[in-house]
Amino acid sequence: MNTLRIRLVSLLVFALLCVLVTYWFITLTRGAPVAASVTPPPAPPAVASAENLFGSADHGSQQFHVVGILALGPGQGAAAIIGSADGATRILAAGQSFDRDTRIAEVKSDSVIIEHGHQRSEVFLAKPAQSMGYVR
Repeated sequence: MNTLRIRLVSLLVFALLCVLVTYWFITLTRGAPVAASVTPPPAPPAVASAENLFGSADHGSQQFHVVGILALGPGQGAAAIIGSADGATRILAAGQSFDRDTRIAEVKSDSVIIEHGHQRSEVFLAKPAQSMGYVR
């Protein structure tokens, strides 16, 4: 090949390269077409709905906390020291009522099953705070 043909082929390859670069530059920098109507995203579900779905909704037992468990003796079972949100504390055995809607269904060694209406929930004995002291 003579030099004139080499230069013409080089010029054509260079022109083709410029066309390709320009095409892709325009294609990639052009903005995406905007939709005519954009619908807002759906609202997130309420926390109360999720609690009801997975069974962790408040059924009245959250107003009570277990202060302690008492062993009543052989064959007599156990009683629980129950504190309420208003500060009142009572000692109740299984089957006794705290108020007209809430009763103690069962007393275990570390928890109490409270029945509020027809819902049962387990309230655990509060664990004592661990000290960071050194014991020999």
